[in-house]
Amino acid sequence: MEQSITELQPRLTEHFAKLVDTNKLAHAYLFSGPRGTGKNKLAHWVAQAVFCQNKTAGYPCLKCNDCRRISQNNQPDVVEIKPDGASIKVEQIRYLKSEFVKSGIEGNRKLFIIQNAEKMTTSAANSLLKFLEEPSGDVTAFLLTDSLNQILPTIVSRCQLVELSSLTTKKMINKLVGLGVTPEKANLLAHLTNSQKEASELEQDEEFTQLLAHLWEWFNQVLRNDWRAFVGVQTKLMPYATDNERQERLIQLILLLTRDILLLKYGKNEDVAFIMYSEELSQRNLNISESGAIRAVEAVLSTKRQRAVNVSFQNVLEALTLNLCSWYQE
Repeated sequence: MEQSITELQPRLTEHFAKLVDTNKLAHAYLFSGPRGTGKNKLAHWVAQAVFCQNKTAGYPCLKCNDCRRISQNNQPDVVEIKPDGASIKVEQIRYLKSEFVKSGIEGNRKLFIIQNAEKMTTSAANSLLKFLEEPSGDVTAFLLTDSLNQILPTIVSRCQLVELSSLTTKKMINKLVGLGVTPEKANLLAHLTNSQKEASELEQDEEFTQLLAHLWEWFNQVLRNDWRAFVGVQTKLMPYATDNERQERLIQLILLLTRDILLLKYGKNEDVAFIMYSEELSQRNLNISESGAIRAVEAVLSTKRQRAVNVSFQNVLEALTLNLCSWYQE
């Protein structure tokens, strides 16, 4: 079962309940934190607290008509915008600003949620600044971001910054094991994502399970400097890498494998992600130099630069395969 926001962020929900209860909400908040920390849930929960007719000490009942409508994105005084394609465009912010100046349809309050605020174009962000500098009416805005460093400093300075922390790896593992995930798989998933929902979805994804088997076969060949690893890029790995999200996840998994080699080199066995393969990794590690293990991690990290300039993903993986084979044999 997916965690409620009061379980995921108990201190922040308590904080915002007090603000709602004392009518002290600020006009703009910037929620920053990794994916899976509950930014969107928290913004909607605060909206429910604001509009709930049966709130208790600032906590929404989650059952009344307003609470249900907000959870279904069907409350006209709670307006939400998301990226239109790859970005949030200036026309969307203009629409939002036109909504700012209107009276609430069902009351005096209005609340706005801007998803992926880092994806605002420069003109869109500049357009939003005027409202943030000179708020009008009984309005509260929530800007949500995974990438605080991509938000204009002028936007950040005009919002109250709220940084959401993720579950520790240990807590995430315990949560997943409690849901029936094996300890080894839970450990890997906890290193791969901060989101319990995403981890649970991956656990039940047969295609992801098959990828892990193919990935280990490929990495084993890399460690043995087996030429079949190069062929395996096309036959074993590329069938999974059908979109940007899956490509990014595949790179993350490869990074965890190379990181595990380095951790084992330094005796940090307790931090290994692929603990189901720790014995094999330890054996292979005996023939890998420290400098080679470091260069291997750097080679994986460099793939982000290659992908940023639109190099073919298969070419990226093939070049990475050759580099890893080279570094692990030096």
